[in-house]
Amino acid sequence: MYGLRKICNSKHNNSKTQKKQEGSMTRAKVCAAAIALSFSAGFSASANVALAAQAEPQQAVEQNTTAGDYDVIYAPAMAADEATRAVLTEITATSDRQVAVGDYGVIVTRASASEEWQQAEVPSSVFLTSIDFANANLGWAVGHHGVILQTTDGGVTWQRQLDGFEYIDLQVEHYEQRVAELEARLDSATEMDPVERDDLEFALDDALFKYDSAQIALEEGPTKPFLDVLALSEQEIFVAGAYGAFLHSTDGGATWQIIDHLVDNLDGFHLNAIQAHGDAVYMVGESGLLYRSLDRGQSWETLDSPYYGSFFGVHIDQQERLWIYGLRGNIFVSEDQGDSFTQLSLEDPVNINNAIDAPDGGLYFVGNAGVVAYLSESGELVERTHDSGAALTDLVINADGSLTLVGQRGILTMPSSALAEKE
Repeated sequence: MYGLRKICNSKHNNSKTQKKQEGSMTRAKVCAAAIALSFSAGFSASANVALAAQAEPQQAVEQNTTAGDYDVIYAPAMAADEATRAVLTEITATSDRQVAVGDYGVIVTRASASEEWQQAEVPSSVFLTSIDFANANLGWAVGHHGVILQTTDGGVTWQRQLDGFEYIDLQVEHYEQRVAELEARLDSATEMDPVERDDLEFALDDALFKYDSAQIALEEGPTKPFLDVLALSEQEIFVAGAYGAFLHSTDGGATWQIIDHLVDNLDGFHLNAIQAHGDAVYMVGESGLLYRSLDRGQSWETLDSPYYGSFFGVHIDQQERLWIYGLRGNIFVSEDQGDSFTQLSLEDPVNINNAIDAPDGGLYFVGNAGVVAYLSESGELVERTHDSGAALTDLVINADGSLTLVGQRGILTMPSSALAEKE
């Protein structure tokens, strides 16, 4: 049986210094690329630098920036014979096919585990970090330089819905409006509770800072990567990202709204992963950030975190338990929607990057250093290391029970029997 430790969800006086001691990292799948490219594990422009030498763009970038700096936004992903060996960050399975995304704008698909992988047509060669589908045909992928892509044919072809320059324009407009609204509320209030006034003044300072930052970004260009995408329906999508980026669409991605003011993240920590079950939506991030919405993302509350290092993923299993996991092998499970947590202890304290339900009611976890773990429904834990030793960032289960893994070395496989064998 695996080791358990009950974590009470009491309030803590955690200081920013305490949080910083745990390290500053983006979602671990971005770190996998950093490992492969020999860059540091902390958040940096590693993927952006690696993508600089790409094909010529299809259109000129009409911005006040050096020509060529952001060509990757508009340069189609180049066809590659070994696309399945690129750094791949996330994989998903629809009812029709499996689709994986990764570095250099690579998206590969296959209709079944027995068929060959095919590279999709992608109009951007940025580092792609996440993918999600609303149904078998309609899906979204997100990545660096503020890029959001959409597919309507199950991942075979893609169209760009948003890029970083458009995102900056959204920021300028949003924060300008928010500053005006907050100033109007303060000016019109003849009598106001001192605490409420302090909160409004604090929110105004934050909005002014973000407005000024967006103005600077107009000159410098887009730098914020998107790190996760969640399709609640064919019309409603959430996108979370670095430095507190948080977007929402209610029209299938035709338009996007910035909603970062809905969560308490004044330090601008990275929002690494977002997941939903019914009306409940959960989001995790850097420095132990943990949020919950019980109304499909209309309002959010900050939950007391059981750990103040970075969380890289969130998963709701078949028993409706909430799992959060990330830095240094920290895995926690909640049976009461995040009000309290129990800790799961792995043998190897490596970063855990993703989890998926097993057909028999258990769960699979994958992480750095090739770690693949299986937790049975009865609570027995089996941990193995993939022969590649590569950082693993996601997985899907094939019809025969075998695992398709993605990560630092692209597409990998593992028989389910490997997790049942005694060492």
